[in-house]
Amino acid sequence: MRRALWIGVAVLAVIVILGAIYFGLFGSRSEGTRIGAVSTTFRFFGPNDKVALDRFDDDAIDGVACYLARARTGGIGGAVGTAEDPSRLSLSCVGTAPLKPKNGAKLADLSGQRVFSERASILFKTVDVRRFFDPERNTLCYVAISTKIINGSPVNATSCIAVNEVM
Repeated sequence: MRRALWIGVAVLAVIVILGAIYFGLFGSRSEGTRIGAVSTTFRFFGPNDKVALDRFDDDAIDGVACYLARARTGGIGGAVGTAEDPSRLSLSCVGTAPLKPKNGAKLADLSGQRVFSERASILFKTVDVRRFFDPERNTLCYVAISTKIINGSPVNATSCIAVNEVM
């Protein structure tokens, strides 16, 4: 009887620890600011599939806001965060003020850096946005891609902003 009690306590402890690890690693999504969403597919159980529009700012450059629209899977898996979102996305970035790199950096030095990243499945898949600078045309370009550890998706989106004046 006493041994069965200890086994039950040990199993319960393992479940609690695994649950804490799961929700710590995968329970939250680091989203930008949600601007809106449009339902695309009705689901009987859980939220509908949708296209969500989020805004995020470029943390290294003042005056840049990007809008990322992407497919979000609903249903029970989408509600609890275990569904894999499709690799369908659209990106638009705008200059909201004169562009100003932070900390005295130069635009060329900021090229290739990750600007935004969010998981698109419980494991291995993410949506990334990277920044590139084209010095010949004085243009900032942003590329959104979907990645997996083994292979990514050829689906991508780009958006560019002319750098008329850098403060």
